[in-house]
Amino acid sequence: MTKRLYHQDSYLKEFKAKVLKKIKIDNQPAVVLDETVFYPTSGGQPYDVGVIQDVPVVEVVEEGDEIIHILKEELKEEINSEVIGKIDWERRFDHMQQHLGQHILSGALIEIYGAETVSFHLGEKVCTLDIAKEKITEEEVKKTEECTNEIIFNNRPVKCYFLEGEEELKRLNLRKMPDRKGKIRIIEVENFDLSACGGTHCRTTGEVGLIKITKWEKRGEKIRLEFICGWRAWGDYFWKNELIKNISNKLTIKDSELGEAIDRMLQEQKEIRKELKEFKEKLQEYEARNLINESSLVDDGIKIIKKVFEEKNFQEVMGLVQKMINLDDSVVVLTGIKDKEEGEGAKILFACSRALNYDMNRLIREAGKFIEGRGGGAPNIAQAGGKRAEGIHEALDFALTNLKDFVKK
Repeated sequence: MTKRLYHQDSYLKEFKAKVLKKIKIDNQPAVVLDETVFYPTSGGQPYDVGVIQDVPVVEVVEEGDEIIHILKEELKEEINSEVIGKIDWERRFDHMQQHLGQHILSGALIEIYGAETVSFHLGEKVCTLDIAKEKITEEEVKKTEECTNEIIFNNRPVKCYFLEGEEELKRLNLRKMPDRKGKIRIIEVENFDLSACGGTHCRTTGEVGLIKITKWEKRGEKIRLEFICGWRAWGDYFWKNELIKNISNKLTIKDSELGEAIDRMLQEQKEIRKELKEFKEKLQEYEARNLINESSLVDDGIKIIKKVFEEKNFQEVMGLVQKMINLDDSVVVLTGIKDKEEGEGAKILFACSRALNYDMNRLIREAGKFIEGRGGGAPNIAQAGGKRAEGIHEALDFALTNLKDFVKK
């Protein structure tokens, strides 16, 4: 059995203990001590880290009455030897701030909305709290934050003690009755919240510093809140304040005017995109007409455009080809694309005006062999992709030479 020193004093950073067992957990060395300050993963709170005799503790788990310390390497000391353990205090205090913050937040949600806490998780960067509430509004979140931070600024004492017996627990009017029997550890925020919990907490609410709800979303019949407390909240405020300051400096406007400025910029961007789209459409139409007019290949009144594009991507070429076959009823387009985004690969795209009788689908299947590719499409427009870029010109030459052999059946 391991005596849990953190239950009596969450502020203990260093301790002496006797080695009871030396074991292996998944081939990693581990020890069980007669007492410990190291908190094991439990109740939504992660384990402590630190050192035992300068050997790093990488994980702490609970098995029955024993706390198992999993180590980076085997401890030299033998059974019954005395060892010194030290926890990572920065990590511990962060967990104390987040966990007590959760108690305050859960208490506020019960008091204001009657919303019970379903589950809690203390994450590495943010904490999550699932509550039994169908929906929550921005105004309700703000009201909850105001309540929780008022409790923090009041700097109320926090007591930790053990009780045993169902009647004693009922008399306390706990926020939620525990499922466990026997001795139950109680965390009491003066005149505000009473709950059963085995985690580590601050001595006063003021040490939590600040509670900020950063995000919320519906999860089935529950609402999940993301929140941060203490130093995490300060860090979050710091980087966001720096970001706002940098943006306002670049835009040479006051930070209080950023919202309106961004709305104006988004509207301007929307109008510019619309104008740019119209401009691109006109430019593409001009390019399509120019390619048709400059075509030197004419066969029985049919204008054949044969071209390899190296500076355009496939979507740009597709748009240009569609423009050409829609502008003129007697156009055949045989194109190849060396798409930089596709690396060394190649694509070919064949199309003809709908009034013509060629079968581009069958033609591209044969021409695609020259680029070691496959493809297909409709009778008037088809495409193929392959890995042999150097075969593009052969594919287009084949298509030009054999075009009349591929007509709709």
